[in-house]
Amino acid sequence: MLNRLLITLSLLVTGNLLASTTLTAIDAAFERGELSQDESILNKVYLFLEPELLDDRFQEFEPEIIKCGTPILIEYEALQPVLTETTINIIEDLLLPSSSGLREIFFSPGGHFSFNYSTTGIDAVPAADTDASGVPDYVEWAAEYLDYTWAQEVDSAEFAGPNHVGGDGFYNVSFEDMGAYGYCTTSSVDGSELTRLVLNNNFIGFGANQDPDGNVKGAMKVTCAHEFKHASQRAESYWSEGGWVELDATWAEEFVYDYVNDSMLNILGYGDPYSHPHWGLDHGTTGTGSYEDYAWEDFMHQKFDANSYTTAPILEDFWNWRQNHTTQDVMNSYAQAISHAGSSFIEAFEEYVVWNFFTGSRAVTTGDVSQFGYDDAGIYGYPTAALAVIHNSYPASASVSGIENLACKMIRLSTLNQVGLEIDFDGQDGVEMSAMWAIRQDDNTVDWGSIELDANNNGSVVLDVRDASMAALIPVVTQLTGSSYGASYTIEQNSLAECDPGNVNDDDYIDVSDLVRLVAIILGNGAAPNDIELCAADVNNDDQINVQDVVSLVDLILQ
Repeated sequence: MLNRLLITLSLLVTGNLLASTTLTAIDAAFERGELSQDESILNKVYLFLEPELLDDRFQEFEPEIIKCGTPILIEYEALQPVLTETTINIIEDLLLPSSSGLREIFFSPGGHFSFNYSTTGIDAVPAADTDASGVPDYVEWAAEYLDYTWAQEVDSAEFAGPNHVGGDGFYNVSFEDMGAYGYCTTSSVDGSELTRLVLNNNFIGFGANQDPDGNVKGAMKVTCAHEFKHASQRAESYWSEGGWVELDATWAEEFVYDYVNDSMLNILGYGDPYSHPHWGLDHGTTGTGSYEDYAWEDFMHQKFDANSYTTAPILEDFWNWRQNHTTQDVMNSYAQAISHAGSSFIEAFEEYVVWNFFTGSRAVTTGDVSQFGYDDAGIYGYPTAALAVIHNSYPASASVSGIENLACKMIRLSTLNQVGLEIDFDGQDGVEMSAMWAIRQDDNTVDWGSIELDANNNGSVVLDVRDASMAALIPVVTQLTGSSYGASYTIEQNSLAECDPGNVNDDDYIDVSDLVRLVAIILGNGAAPNDIELCAADVNNDDQINVQDVVSLVDLILQ
């Protein structure tokens, strides 16, 4: 059991840090027995805190900047019972608040934070002091951004605040030269704090974002929101959620600093629901979400909380629940919160995949304003979900496979010159599955729903696409476990002809003349029937035209 736990934690970190080349190599070496558990965690910590100490075999990789060092430190904390005292001492020394250079202390105007910073040495923050306050602008920015983050996450949304009782009476933050945006740690805390934050000391060389104040300020803003959410999580449930803590902290970036879009530009494209919609929400051996899945909580917040930038009731409910349910599977905790919001997990997930379809180049916008789904669905840089199949002509017949639990395949249907499309769906037997359809209308509205499926996941629907610019079929696996499911389907043109069954000659009367025409149609005599005649000739509505319809029509005439 312990070995399985350690392997899970190790894989969790690698998955969380966006397929880091070095981390992947470290885990592979550990799995091959080339590294001990101590050597493995040491090299992971070295990666972002002391890269020059990395084992020689990992020095060959290009220097990497990881999004967040916290998952590695969560793994370290969990591994401590099996690590040697020497390893623990090395890591704890690396986690000691830096004492190099000329140290200064600054207290945030909001009264919550104490900043320990250096003006000289390797950990020094940029020296610019444009307001001549005696405090570097960089430190004042951090104070402003964390004060604002506290106001949004704690005061407004009512997530738990970190404990900053005892010691100097403030929640402690410092700055370091490191290969990460930042981290939240339980080591070397002040007083009775559960955690403290460490931010990068310059944010130079990080990925681009969309902050109008520039990349450095944007990176610092989202790091404050992200790492502070880790501090809140620790206070809520002691990081009992595995990789989901990264999903949640990344969502917090959107909640506090929506316009920065650092995660959108630097995380999406690595196994997220747009690049890999067929991968489950909890894809991978660890069975958790991570950074790249933050759209799930963004959907929950925008759907159930009206995308508020001041409150987040559904996610507050989730974290309140987690306080007393730390051993519960996180997916079930999400389901609990969604049920409290008046829906169900399956209904929410069905709508989630439809939102994901209408993003990027398929976003429904008027000007720059999204008309359906995510508020950012159509902004520059938002990804377009990958398609499994595109159908441009009909009839069409195809199948899809390889769908994991809580995942889907996206199929685009051309509606050009089409009146109606009839979809016959055949999902894999014995699987909890839905078949979603969606239509983007010419007036920039979206109609969507699900095909009613029987016990064998079979069903059909006719879509009216006369006024549509595109349509979609999205097979969805809604069960919480398993992988590699599939479905087949056929799509045919449909005239959408409206008729009165039995009124075969369309004269508004049902009489012997209709019977004569019905018999002619069955025998293939006379003029070829039009769509309305064919519709009315199926008197008993069994999708066939035969002698049974003659019997049904005689009964109607004799009534």
